[in-house]
Amino acid sequence: MSPRPQVLLVVGPGRSGTSAVSGSLAHSGYHVPDAIKAGESNPRGFYEPRWLVAFDKQRLKAANVGTLDRDPAALDALLSSLEGTDSKARLRAWVEEQLATGERLVLKDPRMIWFQPLWAELATELDFDLKFLIMLRHPSEVSSSRSTYYNAEHVRAVTGWINVALMTERLTRGSDRAFVHYPDLLGDWRREFRRVDGLLGLDLEPSLEEHPHPVDGFLDPSLRRMPSGWDGVVVPGWMRDLADRSFDALKAIADSGEPADHGVTDALSAEYNETYEAALEMSRSRHSRMRKSAAADAAEDVQPNQAPGGSETPARRTLRDRLRRA
Repeated sequence: MSPRPQVLLVVGPGRSGTSAVSGSLAHSGYHVPDAIKAGESNPRGFYEPRWLVAFDKQRLKAANVGTLDRDPAALDALLSSLEGTDSKARLRAWVEEQLATGERLVLKDPRMIWFQPLWAELATELDFDLKFLIMLRHPSEVSSSRSTYYNAEHVRAVTGWINVALMTERLTRGSDRAFVHYPDLLGDWRREFRRVDGLLGLDLEPSLEEHPHPVDGFLDPSLRRMPSGWDGVVVPGWMRDLADRSFDALKAIADSGEPADHGVTDALSAEYNETYEAALEMSRSRHSRMRKSAAADAAEDVQPNQAPGGSETPARRTLRDRLRRA
């Protein structure tokens, strides 16, 4: 009986070291289909399948969900948007094509975690082993990196990290998974790969005992280009505290293995959700003023066409009434 196909999904908030670990696996016997070429933000390569990235981008955009979306309700919005579409059928056809090569697949895209329910269904339907490698990097470093390469605003980057990192932990519970801290990978990749191999059964080629190994020339500490700590990352104190506690909880899973229960991360998710809802309520009046101001500005751009005799046209009257009700 032939072994079941293996699909390893590399996930984690963008700029967490997902490219580094995917590239290391690509140098260790795993296959990345039609990988996107290197760029300024990842000079050694992204190791992302071109088709998969395009698929994930398209579906997130259609649902108006961001890669590091800050809204706890964003996942439900995305899954609802997939209903009645051919999304699952398209993803299934692509996965079947890749499995037909007989290669062990490593698939990486920071957006991919949003589609975990689809992947879980496909693993059952297509009978392959689905494994998750989850990269961890402190949110202050992630925010600094996103600000440097993507011009991201720090508050959005940090809150997006909290939401997506905790969502990733929740969605992958019960799956074959391993957490890897980015500095640990760069500091001693062999030690980290031995630990991950023990958790996921990777069967790396060449073996870790081979010297030199292709990964030796691929990874080095210089890839960690962002400073550690919160200096230069301007966010409120409560946000730093929640981000630190969320990171510490996830790092504890990486260091010690699965907890007996997930009360800590569940409590952190609940705290973030409550804070997010309070922030929405606090900002509601400002958002209302902004909407009314934008609508009024748009109305001024509309020519006040008058009906014959000087009376107001029905279209103008409708617009005026809509602005009054807003």
